[in-house]
Amino acid sequence: MDQARTSLVKQADEIIDADTDWVTFAEQLDVQTYRYRDAHPDWHDGTPFRPMFLAYLWATVEDDSLTGIPSRLAANPDLAAAFGFAPDSLPSESTCKPTRLEDRFSTLESTVTQAAKSIRTIAAEQGAPIGNDLTQLHDTDDEPDETGPSERTIDRLLRQKGREVLDELKTVAIPSMDLPRPDDAVYDKDELLVLEAIAAIKGKAANDAGKRLGDVKNPDPDLDDPFYEDGPSGETLLEAMKDMSVDEIATVMNFGLRKTYTRAKPRLRDLENDSTGRFGVRTNVAMDITYVAYRGDRDEMVWVQGAPDGKEYDWCHKFGTITIVGDNTHFVVGVCPLGSTEYAATEAYAGADNSYYVGDVARRLLSIANDYVSIRTVFADREFHATDVVATLETNGLNYVIPAKKDPRIRRLCDRFAQLKRGYDDPGDTPLYVEQDYAMHGAVKHGVSNQKVSTTVVVLPPDDDDDTRGDSPQPFLTNLDVDDATPFDREWATETVEEYSARGAIERSYASIKECGAWTTSKEFEVRWFHFGFACVVYNMWLLVDFMAQERIGVIETRTKPRLTLSRFLEWLDEVLDTLM
Repeated sequence: MDQARTSLVKQADEIIDADTDWVTFAEQLDVQTYRYRDAHPDWHDGTPFRPMFLAYLWATVEDDSLTGIPSRLAANPDLAAAFGFAPDSLPSESTCKPTRLEDRFSTLESTVTQAAKSIRTIAAEQGAPIGNDLTQLHDTDDEPDETGPSERTIDRLLRQKGREVLDELKTVAIPSMDLPRPDDAVYDKDELLVLEAIAAIKGKAANDAGKRLGDVKNPDPDLDDPFYEDGPSGETLLEAMKDMSVDEIATVMNFGLRKTYTRAKPRLRDLENDSTGRFGVRTNVAMDITYVAYRGDRDEMVWVQGAPDGKEYDWCHKFGTITIVGDNTHFVVGVCPLGSTEYAATEAYAGADNSYYVGDVARRLLSIANDYVSIRTVFADREFHATDVVATLETNGLNYVIPAKKDPRIRRLCDRFAQLKRGYDDPGDTPLYVEQDYAMHGAVKHGVSNQKVSTTVVVLPPDDDDDTRGDSPQPFLTNLDVDDATPFDREWATETVEEYSARGAIERSYASIKECGAWTTSKEFEVRWFHFGFACVVYNMWLLVDFMAQERIGVIETRTKPRLTLSRFLEWLDEVLDTLM
């Protein structure tokens, strides 16, 4: 057994576990014993032995080109530092030419080659992200394994990288949020937000989570102290929420959402080079109104709204959200509450005061998103079928697709669809009907009560997959350039409008958001609003962890749905939050 087996490989066997990456491995690896076999003289200060030998070993283990070492180190400064390079003294491409490195380490080539094979084996056994291209693992005969990486290997890497990212998130979401604090505050705001996170991920009320926090910080508290120095009580958090106005909560939550999204966006852009892709230069967004059931006493509950038809409850709170629409990926980028005449822009509209105006909701959501998202097309739910919304989208120069409410005029178009549709004579054609310059009248902010706007109505055939609507045609409002004059026009119009189906999974996202929320019996709307906004932040953290984990692994192809389940993420977050206490 040569020295490689007794030194490099022995060290690898001792150092590498499921949590070891190249930075950790390089920092602990002792290669001094090989220095005497360096073919370069000691006076060659520009390329000292240890950094260059570790870079040579790294490229060999990863089966990468030697010439590409400088650019890969420049893109990974932490690894360059772990090797021993200074940021301003990375090796040049000429230094890393294969002929030069092979000449310098000619007496070590066999040692490094054998050690690299053993290191790859050790890392694979441990599930460490060293030397294993998961897109093409090899069997013992060095032939590609057509079955791909094992779920066990992927799971270990995902778990290890996911935990790293979770640790980072302690500096992303919670510190970005603020609470009003008195001058003589007993508890830090971070303590209170950790408490809310624990309540959210465990589906508890604030008081229950407060007891848990107190048990962890001090299992034997002085009960005579009214403030319980062992940790903040649930009531302390509730009082902090109640001290915040609706607008202050909106500011805090939207900043938290912005931090989680902007943290993910640079990495996601690297993975999505196509400008029309999921997080490209311009993106699709969905505007929705989410209903959270309210079953308590309605006395003096100003923000409570009547539930839409078909819900199993009669009353609810309503929240507007604007969400990035991707391939089964939906980052919430803005949220606002609905339901109080004091919060609605009632003075700006002609006619009776309403608890909210859907056009003004659209303006608020678009204003939040426009600060850091370049919007291409807006997909909105049916409640946004309104003159004021169309006017807002047109003023902002945004494309839109909105399912139309079946008011009497739209219903007549649907009833006549069999006669109006084009292409029905050709079995291979696409049946649909397009009506250009469709006039809508209604109230517009700072306008009259019957202001006119024009849009396009596209009526598609019934959706065979939608059991809820039976054989009813599907009407949409849009300003996209669609027509029904030729077979090509009809096919293009159908494909374009049916992009709306990409936002269908948004509805499932709201079920997940509700899983991320704390519950409360408080009648204070500010408390309920705070819980919903914070649930959106926790939901974004789940998506952020999943994508950053996959990006950091680097060798797992990004999928169109999360690898990391929500329930598993909540367990991980629970463990990390325990360390914050």
